[in-house]
Amino acid sequence: MKSLKEICKYINNQYFFETTKRERRQTLSVFLLSIILLVGNTIYSSVHRHHKTNGSTNVNMLLLNDSAFAVKTNEDSLNRLDRYIVERYSKLSLFKFNPNTAQENELTLLGLTQKQINTLLNYRSKGGKFTCKDDFRKLYGIRYKQFQILRPYIDLPEKETHNQMSTASTSSYKNNKGQNLTPSPNDDSTKNTLFKFDPNFISEEDMYRLGFYTKQIESFIKMRNEGKKYYVKQDFAALYFVDDKKFKQLEPYITIDLIKLLGHEAYNLNTITADDLAAKIDIPDKDAQKIIEMRTALGGFYSAYQLSDCGIAYNSAQKYAQYLFVAPSFKIKKININDISENDLKAHPLFNAKQAEVVIKYRTEKGRLMHIEDLRSLNRFDKNELKKIERYFSFK
Repeated sequence: MKSLKEICKYINNQYFFETTKRERRQTLSVFLLSIILLVGNTIYSSVHRHHKTNGSTNVNMLLLNDSAFAVKTNEDSLNRLDRYIVERYSKLSLFKFNPNTAQENELTLLGLTQKQINTLLNYRSKGGKFTCKDDFRKLYGIRYKQFQILRPYIDLPEKETHNQMSTASTSSYKNNKGQNLTPSPNDDSTKNTLFKFDPNFISEEDMYRLGFYTKQIESFIKMRNEGKKYYVKQDFAALYFVDDKKFKQLEPYITIDLIKLLGHEAYNLNTITADDLAAKIDIPDKDAQKIIEMRTALGGFYSAYQLSDCGIAYNSAQKYAQYLFVAPSFKIKKININDISENDLKAHPLFNAKQAEVVIKYRTEKGRLMHIEDLRSLNRFDKNELKKIERYFSFK
């Protein structure tokens, strides 16, 4: 069989003798490109057919890598993973099961991936036990949408404090036999429904009803479990997945119950007045005035425990702090350390006269301070002082 080079040479000699060398090269290039495109299309079609038949691999990939498919469309508020899960479960015949006793083959019929099954069996082998339906949701690897579909079939009691919603949808899934499956407490028809909620206690199901995605809900719950609290509505707006449009839509429905959250009344340290400090927390007028003066001088507090920096006895400051909070969304307006005057620097509560003098001397002799390390090099500030200064001053 002749090589490609020989064929090209033959064609060039036999058919292109009346054309220029450049024209012959251009014609051959088009010919070769056509061959490449034809072969490439054949390979792609073969791979695509294989991809469509490799269902089990696709399921595992989608269930384990849903963050790559958080795509929103105008026609469907579910992301791609959720749509895939719904479609897949519409073909399964679900049945009642107890995750404490279900066998591996039963879990497979319920749509769990092998990795999810291994995780569940490993959990049980180490003494783990599911006491209510919500416990199954906490199993690592179980997607929220998957749990939502399986929940009615989990043969365990509801958690006593679970919020049973009266607005559950009447729509249902159908299995491959055409039978209707009982819908989960909150299916897709209730998504984007507005209702009053407290971000400190809202359930995963209700977050889903508000239109949030699985990944966003998991991130939200994780932060809350790690101790994040919401004291004012703006704290919820500060979440990375709550944009201005979403917050404007939800703001009228956000209700924060501080008594339920903390066990007693509490007040915003950065907005409360001296009169309210005295009347509502029983702080002596003298101490209340010190707090307001310090807040004004600093530009706000970043922690309720800064009360001990206000010239108030430590034990008293700790007592007052229980009834005061600083909203995480509160932003301190920083002062540029290179622009503040010497007199203002000396009057600032975070600097004494000698510290202010060395800062001014540095600026005069070496120029602008560019980083907190420039202050550290002056050997006039301890570690705690530098931390506080960094919160209230910018360097540029």
